[in-house]
Amino acid sequence: MNKVAIVVQRYGKEINGGAEVHARLLAEHLKEKYDVDVLTSCSLAYPDWGNHYPAGEEVINGVRVLRFPDEGENRRGNRRLGRYLRGNRRYFNEAYTPKNFISLSIKRIWYRKRRNHDLLFDCWIQHHGPVCKEMIAYIEQEGFRYKAFIFLNYPFYPTYFGLQKTSAKSILIPLAHDDSMLYIPGFGKMFSLPKFIMYNTESEKKLLESVYPVTRTISSDIAGVGFDLPVLNENRKSPVSSPYFVYIGRIDVGKGCPELIHYFSALNKSHQDIKLVMIGKNNLKTVVKNDHIIFTGFIDEEEKLLYLQHSMGLIIPSRYESLSMVTLEAMSFGKPVLANGYCDVLKDHITKSRAGFLYYNEKDFIEGADKIINLSDADKKEIAQNGRSYASENYQWKSIMAKFDAAIEYVGT
Repeated sequence: MNKVAIVVQRYGKEINGGAEVHARLLAEHLKEKYDVDVLTSCSLAYPDWGNHYPAGEEVINGVRVLRFPDEGENRRGNRRLGRYLRGNRRYFNEAYTPKNFISLSIKRIWYRKRRNHDLLFDCWIQHHGPVCKEMIAYIEQEGFRYKAFIFLNYPFYPTYFGLQKTSAKSILIPLAHDDSMLYIPGFGKMFSLPKFIMYNTESEKKLLESVYPVTRTISSDIAGVGFDLPVLNENRKSPVSSPYFVYIGRIDVGKGCPELIHYFSALNKSHQDIKLVMIGKNNLKTVVKNDHIIFTGFIDEEEKLLYLQHSMGLIIPSRYESLSMVTLEAMSFGKPVLANGYCDVLKDHITKSRAGFLYYNEKDFIEGADKIINLSDADKKEIAQNGRSYASENYQWKSIMAKFDAAIEYVGT
C-alpha cells in the first residue's frame, strides 16, 4: 500500500496562504514516490469559507484533489461562544508574573473545569470551519486504503475531527505559533492523537511541548518545507519605477499589516521616494490613504517573484508564524528581510542567517529600513549570500523528503 492523503482546509493555485502553499509543495514532491490524494474543502476565502470550487475530483499539477463542500452556516457565533473566547484570551494569553502566579493558576484550573467545556469547544471549532462532514465520513470509510494521513494546520475542523478518525496512521504538521488560539483547552485532546508530529522549526516544537506536554511523548521530527533556488529573468523590468519594499501574504490585522502601514508612513517622512508594495488579498476594513503604498491584490506566482526580484527587500510584520515560507523565499532570492522580532520563528531565521534585521517598535523599523536602503554593494552581496546559503542548507527537498519517508513508514506499519 503506497497511498497517502494530505488533509488541509483549502487547496489551489489561487491560494497563497502559508499552510496551503506548504500543502501543495509537499503533495507535488510526495507524488514522485507515493499515490497522493489531497482532501480539502470547496472553499477559496478565509475566514468566510463558502463553496467556490465544485465538489468532487480534479487534478492540479499531477496531484489528485478531492473537494468536499463546506456545510457551515452561521459563523457569527453566539454569546456563550463569545464568553468562551474572551475567557480564553483573558486566562490563557496572560503571562505569568510573580504577582499574579497563584491567582492566574487558580483561574486557569477553574476555567479548564468549566461545565459544558467540550460542547462549547466543538461548537467553536465548527464555527471556525470549514465544516466538511462528508470529508470526515470519507476518512472514516476509506481510511483503510491509505498508508498515512498528513494533516496540516491544527486549528481547523478537518484536522480536529479527521485526526479522531485516523489517529493510528496520522502525521500532524501543526503550524503552531504563540497566539491565544493555541491555548484554548479543547485542543489538548487533539494534540494527544497523532502518531507522529512533523514540526517546521525548533522554536515551534519547544512552544507546543511547553503548552501541551503530552506532545513530548509523541514521535516527532523537524522538517519545514523545501525551496529550489529561483531562476531569475533578468530581461523583465521592474514593475515599479521607484525603489520599494515588498510585503507578501494575507493583508489583515492578524498579520500585523495596520502596524506595518503606520510604521511605513512614518518612514516616508524621511524617505519620500520609497514605496511599499503589498501583495495579497486585502482584508482590511479601513481604506488606506497613502500614495506610497501599492496594493496589487492577488497575483500569480510569476508576477509575485518579479516584484520580489526587483525589490529592496521583504518586510514581514507578523508576530505569529510557524515557518514563514515567504521569508525563506526572499532569502533564496538574496533579498534582505526586515522582520518583527516578537515572532520567535522570524527572530531565529534572521539571527541564524545574518540576512536581515529585526524590529520591535517604530524606531527599530525605521532604523532597519534605513540600513537596507543604504546598504553598500558589498553588504548587499554578503546578505544575499548569507540568505541563499541559509535557505539552501536548511530547507532542501532531498533531506525533507527523507524525513517524511521515515515518518510515513513509521505510521504505516
